[in-house]
Amino acid sequence: MTDSTTGSSTEPTGPTGWGSRLTKAMPATRESRIIAVNALVGSVGTGMFLAGSALYFTRFAGLTETQLGVGMALAGVVGLLTAVPMGRLADRFGPRAMLMIVCLWRFVGYLAYLNVHGFGQFVVTACLLFVMDRAGQPLNQALVGQLIVGAERNRTMGFIRALRNLGFTVGFSIAGVALTTDSVTLFRWLFIGNAISFLFVFTLIGMLPKVRPVAKGGDGDEPAGAVIPPIRDWRFVAATASNGVLFLHDAILITVLPLWVAEHTKSPIWMITVLVTTNTVITVLCQVRVTKHIDDMASARRATNRSAVLLTASCLAFALSGAVDLPVGAAAALVAALLLLTVAELLHSASSWEISFAMSPEAAQGRYLSFFNVGFSMAEIAGPAVVLWLLSRTGPAGWLILAATFPLAAALSWVGTRPQPEQPADDIAPVPAAAGS
Repeated sequence: MTDSTTGSSTEPTGPTGWGSRLTKAMPATRESRIIAVNALVGSVGTGMFLAGSALYFTRFAGLTETQLGVGMALAGVVGLLTAVPMGRLADRFGPRAMLMIVCLWRFVGYLAYLNVHGFGQFVVTACLLFVMDRAGQPLNQALVGQLIVGAERNRTMGFIRALRNLGFTVGFSIAGVALTTDSVTLFRWLFIGNAISFLFVFTLIGMLPKVRPVAKGGDGDEPAGAVIPPIRDWRFVAATASNGVLFLHDAILITVLPLWVAEHTKSPIWMITVLVTTNTVITVLCQVRVTKHIDDMASARRATNRSAVLLTASCLAFALSGAVDLPVGAAAALVAALLLLTVAELLHSASSWEISFAMSPEAAQGRYLSFFNVGFSMAEIAGPAVVLWLLSRTGPAGWLILAATFPLAAALSWVGTRPQPEQPADDIAPVPAAAGS
């Protein structure tokens, strides 16, 4: 193209168009791209399993719904209790090595589910598998922290979350075939497909560079620098506890929203699909963009506060949806609640990564991130039951009670993450003390 007044060329000299935009939108380093692909592959398999596992166990493995719930709760407790010890092993041997073990363990474990029949076999298998299932997420974050630095670190975490949401959607769609046919063979292939996905992840992790575990000292047995255990770092405990409360947005979206729409509002039932799909699309498209604006502790604290305000507003909108008699009004309130919840979710996820990275000592990143993940795990395990019980007892008023908890959680996070007098405002350094786990 030529400028009509000067006659000079205005044709751009560099790459433009969709190709350039796509390149800029991708993770910047080879390591971050491999880790992002891991997230996509693993979540497709997990989505397949989650969509069909409950029906498989109750229809074909001899479990009642109550036995399934109790068994999953017991396995969840085992996963919580072993999370920090697994993180300590990651500090000792490196998250890359531990993640490769986790992948092989999960490959065998999900295939073992196919031979489970009855409550006893299910509990044993689920407990052994949950040791690795609960360890996977914090170990993956520790791997990101070890291989990637600067702004690309949180950007990579944003890609992981976005691609996981995409992968879950693909996995659920694949599982839909088995759910509609009610074929035991197709149900079993969901388990097999999930197991195989971990072999792909194992291979991809093997392509990542080896990094010397930072926790090894000169003798190879003790940490290079004595580090306070996370349970004794009150500021980190406060940040972890507040993170768990704020993560109730996951329980609201996955478990509470469908039941609330169906049982407590005048909205048409198909709104459930519209709301969940909208959340997934926004997360896939916007998580990385939101993450790039949260790159230090000051911005993470602001994002946490904004997330709490939006979650409070979302709860008020959910309460309104249950009080409106007109279907259109209820649907409009639900859409508003979902949008507020989704933006809050994006902000909180990004701020939680920055806070957990910044407050984790380098020599104990595995155990610190594993401890921080306990807050999420508690919200995932207990959150649905607590929120559903509250709403069943109080109806729309329960949302008002829930709305008040999020500002309190943000205040607790501020107490734990605020800069100390002797430290810069935008950075929080780990506090050295006696060694331990």
